[in-house]
Amino acid sequence: MSLRALDDFLPVYEFSERHALAIDAPAARIDHAVRSVSMSDLPVARTLWWLRRLGRPYGDSSKPFVGGELPGVVLDDVRGEGIVLGITGQFWRILGARRDAARPTSAEGFLAYDRPDTCKAVIDFRVGSGRLSTETRVHVADPASRRKFRRYWLVIRPFSGLIRILLLRAARRRAEADA
Repeated sequence: MSLRALDDFLPVYEFSERHALAIDAPAARIDHAVRSVSMSDLPVARTLWWLRRLGRPYGDSSKPFVGGELPGVVLDDVRGEGIVLGITGQFWRILGARRDAARPTSAEGFLAYDRPDTCKAVIDFRVGSGRLSTETRVHVADPASRRKFRRYWLVIRPFSGLIRILLLRAARRRAEADA
């Protein structure tokens, strides 16, 4: 079984971001490393989340971030290859990802989700031999909501990218230290 492509979950999107880095370790060790990174390993990211949440802490900073504290639903998960997560919400709102009572709780629910005024996003962490990558895609069907998200994205994208880069680097440190 192989990790499914992001196109299987979100083929149409208006916003995206990709990051990757080389890691001197086998795929299984890279996969374990990315799944074990917690917010306590990412002090800058923890501060950015704190600011985003207006001073409210984000969950348990000792729990793994990928597949744990990162909000959303697991869409696909193949050990040694990576994980795909899905999240919905009006991200431009302070608690936008948490206010949606109809938020999907399964891959099937995510695929069927169709609120046009809400973002639908996928995030993956893909593992290859000597490589770890992440891609984020966001689709917003409603034009008015898309404009709101675009303004939010202009502000948040550099910080979102920084968090992803820091997470990939922390995973590399863990994977290479376990050698």
